[in-house]
Amino acid sequence: MADINPSAENVRAMLTEALGRLRKANADYFELLEKGLASSPLPIAGQARELCSLMQRNVTASFDLGEKLIHAKDVPDALKLQAEFFQDQMRAMTDQARTAGESAMKAAGGMFSPKS
Repeated sequence: MADINPSAENVRAMLTEALGRLRKANADYFELLEKGLASSPLPIAGQARELCSLMQRNVTASFDLGEKLIHAKDVPDALKLQAEFFQDQMRAMTDQARTAGESAMKAAGGMFSPKS
């Protein structure tokens, strides 16, 4: 059986490797999703692509936080990273809600505009 050395550097290396695999799987997933949406005949495909882009940014931000936490020096450093992440996510959520609202208003306006 392999000698298990749970040193901090070994744990960081394992976590970094796992995070890399998760990032790759995530990128593959969103690539397939975008291909499916690009070929979709649905009238809401444009809005779905926008939502997909927002989801991808949020997931990437979470992976970025994970990578920063892997390299955190101590608990106060980790707490600082999490607080910054929370603030950034709240700003992003506000922007995304505004963008989604504007997109919904455009889509709703198009439903009620006269057809030529």
